[in-house]
Amino acid sequence: MGMDADNQPDPLPSPADKHKLFLRMFLQNERRLYAYVLTLLPHRADADDVLQETSIVMWDKFDANAPPTEFLAWGRRVAYNKVLDFYKKSNRARVRLSQVFLDRMSEAAGQPEGQQLDDRREALASCLEKLSQRDRDLLARRFADGATTQSTSEQLGRSVDAVYKALAKLRQVLFNCVQKSLAQEGQA
Repeated sequence: MGMDADNQPDPLPSPADKHKLFLRMFLQNERRLYAYVLTLLPHRADADDVLQETSIVMWDKFDANAPPTEFLAWGRRVAYNKVLDFYKKSNRARVRLSQVFLDRMSEAAGQPEGQQLDDRREALASCLEKLSQRDRDLLARRFADGATTQSTSEQLGRSVDAVYKALAKLRQVLFNCVQKSLAQEGQA
């Protein structure tokens, strides 16, 4: 706490001031925080739930007397832990993504980027949702903890070559979908 001109301690912020400060900082960063969560959770409904839980934790831990200087970085750390909690609790995912994969995605998503990268992430998450369950399953199996293309082909009863071709096709489909989505928004 600082001192005012009469050497009196600065007054503590009122609850209303705390609310306004947090709300202003959160709303300035909400879109980027959501895009970050979408890079780790491709289903919007799951990302919505995790973002809501993240915002509650952030609100509970927010100190208006010492607000974080890097609000977005702080929010991403909280969100990352909530994503980990989600994967631990989730029975929906037949194949869990590896911790290494999540760490790499989180690291890549956490790099300073412009709005264009955020828009690309959102478009990719939307495009992933449009894939068939079979294609999403293939991606989940290939990027599961310790998975290789060889182990994925064995699980699916397909040749390694067939899995490589399917992954290449999915990569192209996702690329085209993202490009089309960004072009429709005037972002490409």
